[in-house]
Amino acid sequence: MEERHLSEFLFTSEDELKSYSDSFESRARDRFVAFVKELFELGSSDEYRTMFHSDKIVINKRNRRLLDYIEVNAMLDKVEVISLNQEVTQKLIEIIKNEKGFEQVEYDQANSKVTIPLPPMTMNQMLELSNAVIAKEKQIEKNMFAVKAQTGQQIRKGLENEYIDQIDAAKVSKEIDEIIAHYSHHSKLFSIAKREMVMGSFKPKTPEDAELYEQIGPARDVLLGKTMEKPAPEPEPEDMTMVE
Repeated sequence: MEERHLSEFLFTSEDELKSYSDSFESRARDRFVAFVKELFELGSSDEYRTMFHSDKIVINKRNRRLLDYIEVNAMLDKVEVISLNQEVTQKLIEIIKNEKGFEQVEYDQANSKVTIPLPPMTMNQMLELSNAVIAKEKQIEKNMFAVKAQTGQQIRKGLENEYIDQIDAAKVSKEIDEIIAHYSHHSKLFSIAKREMVMGSFKPKTPEDAELYEQIGPARDVLLGKTMEKPAPEPEPEDMTMVE
């Protein structure tokens, strides 16, 4: 999970941000990306992420580490393994069935992906994970306001030293509030999406939750790893027109 997989959720502005606001947005963005990454990995057992660490296969008559040829993604209900080498894939499936003890293995040849369905969690495990999601949502909110407080101190010093005037300071404050509102909104979307994935359903308790629940589709796709199955958008080419 990288920042490029979250491009549609990041804050953008039609007007250029003031330097204080731009610095704040960068720090807020880092915390938001880290938050989503934590949610993506939450519930993915280390046991499954590291299940192939000691396995070796014979390729071209030489022993090779299996992990040198595959990429493992452990999720709540499944483990997905990407293998671009057909020979490696065949050996991988044999290892999963014969050595790891999984009877059901799904192979998507078009996407070079092997999927191992995992047994369902107990209710206690689901409740524990759901509470962990709520705690992480509260933590990122605290982090955002902590960064806002630090930026506020910088602005006050800037005013004292005349690096910034009152008009620009007011604009910075407005921009920061917009940035916080943006990332707070999207953090809630990801929180609800993850809780629905964990519990199997989500029942909104407030009108705000009901409105947010209608918007969780793209966030759910990210947490399901769907955005990592397609390439990130290429940057727009620079205008190379010659000016005479």
